Amino acid sequence: MCTSLTLTSHANHHFLARTMDFGFQLDGRPVVIPRNYEWKHQQEAQKTKYGFIGTGRNLGEYFLADGVNEKGLAVAELYFLNEAKYHESTHEEKVNLAPHEFIMWLLGQIGSIAQLRERITEIHLVEEAIPMLGFIPPLHFIVTDKTGETVVLESDSGEMVVKDNPVGVMTNSPDFGWHLKNLNNYLSIQPTNFSAKKIEEYVIQPFGQGSGTFGLPGGYTSPERFARATFLRALTSTGETVEEGINAVFKILDNVTIPKGVNIKDDGSIDYTQYRAVLDVTELAYYFNPYESQEVFKLTLDEALLNVKEATEFTYDPTFKTTNLNAN
Repeated sequence: MCTSLTLTSHANHHFLARTMDFGFQLDGRPVVIPRNYEWKHQQEAQKTKYGFIGTGRNLGEYFLADGVNEKGLAVAELYFLNEAKYHESTHEEKVNLAPHEFIMWLLGQIGSIAQLRERITEIHLVEEAIPMLGFIPPLHFIVTDKTGETVVLESDSGEMVVKDNPVGVMTNSPDFGWHLKNLNNYLSIQPTNFSAKKIEEYVIQPFGQGSGTFGLPGGYTSPERFARATFLRALTSTGETVEEGINAVFKILDNVTIPKGVNIKDDGSIDYTQYRAVLDVTELAYYFNPYESQEVFKLTLDEALLNVKEATEFTYDPTFKTTNLNAN
């Protein structure tokens, strides 16, 4: 599952946001990977050129599902069931990566989408399972940078292809081009009410406020979430300050956040939103909201974190908290 989107606020801050929806408990936590951090992909050692922050887990090597690096390049990976294709063997002249290793390479080596376009042909994705899952995750990626340009990376042809993203939204299967075409089904969606109409002498009119959104899909399938997020992203007021912009992004995510119990997979596992994240590519800040709490935790990528030798994990208290007004 998962939904992602970009947003630029009136304060000229650019954000990448995502829900992490999954049936398996990932137990990810915010982590900072510093500059010159050595890690292995396909048994080959590599050092990061740039440091970055995201949510991930140490499985012998770190596996991150999203992140933003010190140059303001941000990425999120999402499930791409029945669409993603990978190679069975490695390529001697390319950078061989398992799908779940790609984010480590991208954030550690690439500083902009322009550079990504130049270097994407270096990548050769090979079939390798994530240890904790026991299978090869079918993935595609949404990427943005400080310019606000947004692209999608998909390997439905077997090779990683950069696709322009004019709407700043990505969900899951089918492929991204299909989702763009599907938006043609929602030409009638608008923020204002429909006018009353007359059928001979009988007048039909809206029941009340919100008639312009009639037909906006409300389910949790990938096409429904894509259409809903696109409409909300295009019309939601972002406010005048950075804080108002972040709040606006979370309000949009509220509409695609999946509660526990309403979406059960065929194997009986519960697919739900395990966490939500907003990545500020302007100030290099990471906002993390776990399912168990309404609290948002902030972590900023600074020089102190970028220059340590090892990765830094951050714990948080997931307890649901309230403010007791009687105590004031």
